[in-house]
Amino acid sequence: MHLKLSKWGTVSAQCPNLATCLEFVSSWTSATGDIAVLTRICAGAIGAVAKSRLPAYRPSVHKPSEYGHICLDRLLSAGMTLSSILKVGTKVLQYLAEQIPKEDEVEEEADFFLEAELDNSKD
Repeated sequence: MHLKLSKWGTVSAQCPNLATCLEFVSSWTSATGDIAVLTRICAGAIGAVAKSRLPAYRPSVHKPSEYGHICLDRLLSAGMTLSSILKVGTKVLQYLAEQIPKEDEVEEEADFFLEAELDNSKD
C-alpha cells in the first residue's frame, strides 16, 4: 500500500500487527462527534502504517490519540490539509478494520481446532 502525503509525495505503508489495528479501529469508533480526536486518530493511523517520515507507533509509550497528536503536528507541518488527513486516515482505518478477524472467521477457526483436538484424542 502507498499513501500520498502532501509534499512528502508517495510514502510506502505496511499493515501493523492486529493489536495495533484493533487499537486504532476501536479509538476511531469511539471518536464520533469530536473532530479533534477524530483528526488525531486519522493522523495516528497514517503514522501507524507509514514506513517513513513519521515516528513509529509504540503502544507501550502512547495511546492512539496521543500518538496521533504527534503525527498530526508533523502532517500539518508538511502541508497536509485537515480534509486530506481525514480522507487518507479514514481510508487507512477502513483498511485496518478489514484486517481484524470477524466473529464468523474466529468461530470457523475455533471449530477447526476443536476437531483437531478430537482427532488427536482418538489416537
